[in-house]
Amino acid sequence: MVRIALIGPGAIGGAAAGGLAEAGGHDLTICANQPFETLTLTRADTKEARSFPTRVLTSPNEAKPAEWVLLAVKSHQTVSAADWLKATVGPGTKLAVLQNGVEHRERVASFVPAGAPVVPVVVQLPAERTAPGAITLYGRSNLIVPEDAAGREFADLFAGSFMKVTLTEDFMSQQWEKLCMNTASGAISALTLRTDAIAIVPGMKELAKNIIEECMTVGRAEGAHFAPDLADRLVGFFSQPTYRGNSMYYDRRDGKELEYDARNAVISRLGRKHGIPTPLTDALVPLLRALGPSA
Repeated sequence: MVRIALIGPGAIGGAAAGGLAEAGGHDLTICANQPFETLTLTRADTKEARSFPTRVLTSPNEAKPAEWVLLAVKSHQTVSAADWLKATVGPGTKLAVLQNGVEHRERVASFVPAGAPVVPVVVQLPAERTAPGAITLYGRSNLIVPEDAAGREFADLFAGSFMKVTLTEDFMSQQWEKLCMNTASGAISALTLRTDAIAIVPGMKELAKNIIEECMTVGRAEGAHFAPDLADRLVGFFSQPTYRGNSMYYDRRDGKELEYDARNAVISRLGRKHGIPTPLTDALVPLLRALGPSA
């Protein structure tokens, strides 16, 4: 039985917790701000629901070191999870970071013991948290991790569950491809407050493609590889009638802080590192910053 602590049972963390519960054989503790007794996952298409009893802690003072810790708060909430990380990450703990962006290890480095194994995770999981412990799933779920010993051990945690885990030898490219998706769709939907903006508004498809291509240029400098038609494919995906928008749109709609640093500002930072101009991203970042509740 593996002792697991999951920090942040929002849409992503709640779905991951459901996968762990379905896999079984784990001693799972959920670290949350609000208590709930049951975790319920509902498929949007079939309305099929599965519920799991849970153990939820609401204070880091109650937590103990685990064998695995899954950090599923949004990237800009990592600092607020520091006490949870301090309480749950001990000698021998492996930490999986289920967040957006390309700086998973860098983001947690100051909050965990030096040398603690960190597994970065690319999340492909369309889901929504509708209430504490209530998650709606809108499609197939996939977590992508590096093909190494820790990645394989992470995949084993979900064996037998609905949660697919993909191992890849080219994790760099996978995380940058996800960033290409987020940087355009998140920024445009948040700024316009429209999930259909790329599909409907004249000129938006071209803008989205140019933002993606700017991200790809920086990603290549970092060592990522992309399919030649990636930008066109992503714009086509954003233009589908069934496209529900990006989580940054919903955060803007709900008056929450936006995850622009991990999705957009990182492109400017790494562009400067390589001497690559990023004029579109440089324009987007202050606009997105101005939308936040603390601006």
